[in-house]
Amino acid sequence: MVAELTRRLASGVATGDVAIRAAGLTDVGRQRDVNEDRLHVDIARGIFIVVDGVGGQAAGGRAADIALRMLRERLERQTGAVVDRVREAITIANNEIFHQAQQRPEWHGMACVLTVAVINERRLVIGHVGDTRLYVFHGGQARKLTPDHSPVGEREDARELSEIEAMRHPRRNEVFRDVGSTVHHLADREFIHVDDVAFPDDAALLICSDGLTDLVPLATIRQAVETCSGRPEAVVRTLVQAANDAGGKDNVTVVYAEGVRFATRAAVDPARGPVPAVRDRRSSSGVWKGFFAGLLIAAGLGGWWAWHEGLIGRDLVVGTIAPAPQAGAIVVRAGESIAEAIARAEPGFSIVVEPGEYRERLTLRDHVRVISRVPRGVTLRRPSESIADDAVVTAVGVMGAELSGFRIVGDDAAPLDVGVLTRDGSTRLVDLEISGARTAAVAFGPGDDVLVASDIRDNPGAAIVAAPGASPRIAHNRFARNGTLATAPFAFEPGAVPQISGNVFQGIQARTLAGLGDETMQALPADNVFIEPRPAASSARPSPAPRSR
Repeated sequence: MVAELTRRLASGVATGDVAIRAAGLTDVGRQRDVNEDRLHVDIARGIFIVVDGVGGQAAGGRAADIALRMLRERLERQTGAVVDRVREAITIANNEIFHQAQQRPEWHGMACVLTVAVINERRLVIGHVGDTRLYVFHGGQARKLTPDHSPVGEREDARELSEIEAMRHPRRNEVFRDVGSTVHHLADREFIHVDDVAFPDDAALLICSDGLTDLVPLATIRQAVETCSGRPEAVVRTLVQAANDAGGKDNVTVVYAEGVRFATRAAVDPARGPVPAVRDRRSSSGVWKGFFAGLLIAAGLGGWWAWHEGLIGRDLVVGTIAPAPQAGAIVVRAGESIAEAIARAEPGFSIVVEPGEYRERLTLRDHVRVISRVPRGVTLRRPSESIADDAVVTAVGVMGAELSGFRIVGDDAAPLDVGVLTRDGSTRLVDLEISGARTAAVAFGPGDDVLVASDIRDNPGAAIVAAPGASPRIAHNRFARNGTLATAPFAFEPGAVPQISGNVFQGIQARTLAGLGDETMQALPADNVFIEPRPAASSARPSPAPRSR
């Protein structure tokens, strides 16, 4: 049956409660050729990220890309407490960078520094490693909530150096803690700085790389934030311009988010007087130029300024989170049809499914996300009228689809042959639990699919079947008790080239994943965890081993 399935795959025969405004901008600067900074502004989930690559051009940028991808994969899977999610996301990113750095000499030593912020129910959860920074503005005050993991930053935090002295220090760019240079575990509490603080709707936050804070003093940053409050894109443009006018010696990245009442409070706050104009002694004209850019934007001339200064076309992200339901989201309630919602969704839509049991087959569509509102709160079973060997979820020739947070279950009442079947596309399968499949829990045909953070267990058939030409990324999943009916727990056909890392394989050995190339097989034990089956218990009690004193 597995062989038949792989032939079918290869041949193509297969049927928030606080409103928030936010923006982010990254720029290469005036003295660099490559931008190793990355940013992420997720206005739907309240996730904000700045990553600064370390290791030089290709390596630093690659480390930043890996970190951003892994952070998103874990944080977008909204299971567990937010603090635990943030800590786990950074640890996963760290270990993935480290493992990939071992694969090519030019990547050795690559790493990054980063700051993650998640706003959830008027709380701000922060995860931080390195010398990127997060500031919160509230009640006329600006507070830095992230320590600098660097020799100079540590002295500045201890007030042994003034801000200007630290900005000019020759060791300013050194860090003693980063993401990716060595393996870390969740139990390592000294690795990640994590904080959980209140974030009312009259507060604002700013995350930035050291390309800003090495050149622009906090007083000037605060002035730009308060002058341009209510216009996040004006804040980030003004600050990037101020850094470039002060020399632009490094990539500069700014992510800014504010509650809806911040602009009103910043304008009328009686607890403070006028904000003093603070000049950067190294480039006072540059700071004033950045400040007046903010005034121009505030006066409605931002379009002209952006065109004149070359800001149009940079990596700018702008958006708003509102308590009201998002446009482009279809909610499916118990008793309604998920398949019908998918059929009427447009590219870019999200199908949000309320908890319950649904008996139907799903055919995914291009750029449509299907998400369980409560992770694994939706159970999907084969409808009784369908053919038993049909896949419950199918994505054939589909690009950019996602299925997240579902339980797919087979049993005697509703036998399940294949849980998910993909072919000739790119589909993300996130946080799934699949059990009871008689042939395959997930069957990959040719394509670039992703299976991440899922629990594939108790399937009589194979956990994974991959046909020739399949190149799925299989990462950070748990596999247990699969292939129990004399079927191999994994079936990788010749020509399948999966990327397998960060998984836990329970009760099997690495050699069980037969069919992979020699290089992949050699990397499996280092990149994954194999918990071998325990030997059968013996009725005879063994004699105790001799012990030296």
